[in-house]
Amino acid sequence: MVFLRRNKKIKDAAYILFNKIVAQARTPHFYETWKVADTLDGRFDLIILHMALVINRLESDGDDRKIALLIRFLQEVLFDNMDLSLREMGVGDMSVGKKVKVMAEACYGRIAAYKKAIRSEDIKGNLAVSLSRNIYREKMADDDILAQLVDYTQQQVDALNIQSTQDLMSAELTFGEIRQTS
Repeated sequence: MVFLRRNKKIKDAAYILFNKIVAQARTPHFYETWKVADTLDGRFDLIILHMALVINRLESDGDDRKIALLIRFLQEVLFDNMDLSLREMGVGDMSVGKKVKVMAEACYGRIAAYKKAIRSEDIKGNLAVSLSRNIYREKMADDDILAQLVDYTQQQVDALNIQSTQDLMSAELTFGEIRQTS
């Protein structure tokens, strides 16, 4: 019974973390100032960016079963949310699974790209490439806007790095302020 209660706490934390990630990704500044497309794809891409930041922070503490479980539950909440969103948009039952699979592959690819960029020697350069490809879908993003999004992402990495794992495990997640750098 203790194991099930612990899992319930971790599942609850994953749900709360996901809602905080979505709230941050829905901040109007991304769409109004940084010109991220306010579409299903644009919102998906920003949610995945923030998921990657949180997952990267959680993984920085090493290989812990509870952390791995929280990450797994966080991803399950994301996929359940994608499934529900597609159904609400009227996608037929037979197509939902295929669409979620495509979105899941995109999710894992983007998370891997962001983690690789964050952990690299040239963080800003690699983030610029990943953000341009994934957030702006390689459309010519204004260099100044892209630089601001790169700075924002780096600021979020720094803000997450000062938060304790225990706080994150308890769904105490605080993103840094969005600051215009130019």
